[in-house]
Amino acid sequence: MDEEKRKNRNKGDGKIISYVGIGMVLLSFILAVVVTANSGIEHLTENLIMTIALAATVVIIIAGSLTFAVIVGAIATVVFAGLKIYSVMTYQNDFPPISFLWIVLPAICLVGTVLFVRRYTPLILENALLKKQIAELVMIDPVTGLYNLRSLFMDIQTQISYAERNDSPISLMIIRLRYPAEMKKVLKPAQYEKVIKQLSLLIVDTVRLEDRVYCIDENGGFGIILTCDKEGTKIVEKRIREKLADPKWFEGVSDKQIRTEIKIGYLQYEKIKYNRNANKFKDDVEEEVEYDM
Repeated sequence: MDEEKRKNRNKGDGKIISYVGIGMVLLSFILAVVVTANSGIEHLTENLIMTIALAATVVIIIAGSLTFAVIVGAIATVVFAGLKIYSVMTYQNDFPPISFLWIVLPAICLVGTVLFVRRYTPLILENALLKKQIAELVMIDPVTGLYNLRSLFMDIQTQISYAERNDSPISLMIIRLRYPAEMKKVLKPAQYEKVIKQLSLLIVDTVRLEDRVYCIDENGGFGIILTCDKEGTKIVEKRIREKLADPKWFEGVSDKQIRTEIKIGYLQYEKIKYNRNANKFKDDVEEEVEYDM
């Protein structure tokens, strides 16, 4: 452990290179100001354009596109040098020697920016990777505390296999808010989340302990794996709608009157039709939801 710390200390975590890089960037902009101040008013436009080109290379590199930044810097340098040579050769125009600095300033600025961001690029990539891994591992919806869509797909495959082995029925029900966009316009984000949470409590309170409830999206979508046939699922649907008619479930959410309407779709799993294809099974249930007018 001490040896590792000593190595990291010797490397300095790239601080020196980073400081050199930011120093080069600052130097390029200081020299740009010096060139502009000493070139005369007649060269102000071209100096401003070149300064903007410097700033553009910095922004583009920080945004993560080194190749594009090199192209911008190269085009600015070549165009500037070409126009100067053309004006001298054709019109015998004279210009301040200090303007020659524009030929090297884009390169200095570009290299400096690269050195500066080089220290942070691995950290950015590592953070992005960690966020992706965490998102892939999360199985719980943060609002309702229920398992999410990823869990639904994992569990439904297991439940389908179990149902086939034991020749027992299994059904999938999907519930969605009928007007989520309109509710979001009327309610604050916290109030909308409370509606979803209350709806989840209503559903969990209605189904049996052996049935599994999942929050499948952030707009009030729920999936339920039911260990019963289609007739039993109809009974569950009836109970949910009856409870939803009771206004007590959404009391205190808002000072405005809330009308919470839902769409429900459900199907019983058929071995011959789906052949353990959970995606097709869910898609067909989603179609049933859309048919619920």
